[in-house]
Amino acid sequence: MRGRFFLHRLVWLSVLVSLGIGALVARGLWVAREDVLQSNHEVNGSLAHTLAVGLEWALGDVDHKVQTMALMLSYSELGHDVNVHEVLQLIDSPLLLVNPQGQEVHSQVRNIATLDYTQRDFYLAFVRDGHQGVFVGEPQSLRPLGPPVLPVARAWRRIDGRLAGLVVGSIPLEQMERWLAGLAVGPASAIALVRTDGRVLVRLPEVSPQSSGQAAPHFSEASLRQLYGGATGTFEGVAGVDGVQRMHNFQQVRHMPLVVDVAQPRNEILATWRHYALEFGVFAVLLIGANTGLVFLFVRELKRRRQVQAALLHEKERMQAMAQQDALTGLSNRLHLQECAEQVLRQAQSRHVALLYLDLDGFKQVNDTLGHEAGDYVLCHFARQLRQVARLRDTVCRLGGDEFVLLLPEFDPQGLTALAERVLHACSEPCWWQGQNLQERLGVSGGVAMSPQHGNHFAQLLRQADAAMYRAKQGGRGRICICWSEGECQVLAQL
Repeated sequence: MRGRFFLHRLVWLSVLVSLGIGALVARGLWVAREDVLQSNHEVNGSLAHTLAVGLEWALGDVDHKVQTMALMLSYSELGHDVNVHEVLQLIDSPLLLVNPQGQEVHSQVRNIATLDYTQRDFYLAFVRDGHQGVFVGEPQSLRPLGPPVLPVARAWRRIDGRLAGLVVGSIPLEQMERWLAGLAVGPASAIALVRTDGRVLVRLPEVSPQSSGQAAPHFSEASLRQLYGGATGTFEGVAGVDGVQRMHNFQQVRHMPLVVDVAQPRNEILATWRHYALEFGVFAVLLIGANTGLVFLFVRELKRRRQVQAALLHEKERMQAMAQQDALTGLSNRLHLQECAEQVLRQAQSRHVALLYLDLDGFKQVNDTLGHEAGDYVLCHFARQLRQVARLRDTVCRLGGDEFVLLLPEFDPQGLTALAERVLHACSEPCWWQGQNLQERLGVSGGVAMSPQHGNHFAQLLRQADAAMYRAKQGGRGRICICWSEGECQVLAQL
């Protein structure tokens, strides 16, 4: 029972250890995952901030020149004497001046035909939508066959507040793309410059209108709400540009209606972590498997040892039984009888102990005429009969050959006669062997000794009972006698 309980505890301990390993691995992987996401957030956030600061300087420089030119033109509208040529030379930047009708009115570039700008987004923003402040237009060419640029426009106004014209500066788009290309964070990542209306002005990698499925790449309304929820932040969403789920880190460009967005797919961010998680997970599974295997082997070894111990204990008990039992009849042998008698006599104190010594009459004739097999059968028959007569606390012994002994502790001397009669009656029961009643050839004689009358030691009682048994045989057999100290021999029972 203890072994089973220990095994149950061992199995439960293994389960708890495995659960502990699994919990520690899961927690470690979760913490590592959060660390990867946090680290990516910090890196991409720093990158977005750096780009926003760089764009603030670059666009701010262009806007400063545009704003200066617009201020000078507004002064001229107020009646001040302003030399536009001198201002343009002083600014030293290619600026485009557009009148309210969308026609170019002045440029540093000479001998170029007047162009129509009425369909340009920066013109429509001021004339149609009433835009105030600085406006950054879509990438476009301001000149025929000119390179694409990012226009930065402001309006100058008359005394009554009406639009007098636009001043447009620009940054070469190639310069910005080259600058952003060196900062790409991954093959599926994206860096975008987004206007307040969701229009993606610059994006790397570039998405063509055909691949995006719309006239120009735009952020979704949900993404725009996230982008302009604060000056800086992060969110996760599907970009309307290419439909890929990404984590976005954004930073607004100060003094500009623009946001720098650095986006990276979650799968790309967690790719290294997944590889690490796979390795660590496999290691954890192997560790749990090894723990389970060791417990299985240990339990099996304990079971085998218990079986061996049980077998040894059984063999020991069998050997002890063989050492204390008669191999033929299963009764106690002389050694066991002596141990029981000595113990009973030590504990007897004033109580009586009886010892009945029996010998079979005619057994040698049966053994010689019918063989040892018949003799063994007779011995077993008498052993069974004596067991029926004996009490639970009595000891029935085959002393050797055809001699038997009954040891009766706490026995009342007045019951000797009844005991002798029961023994003789039991031993007279028929003993059938191959159709013959061997009881017709057999008989039994016995002698009784009592303690303390005949002694307080086993040897004394056995000797006195043996002597009484011989007196019974001399008197005619089939009798049980007891001899008292005065030499008187009393027949207790006879057939």
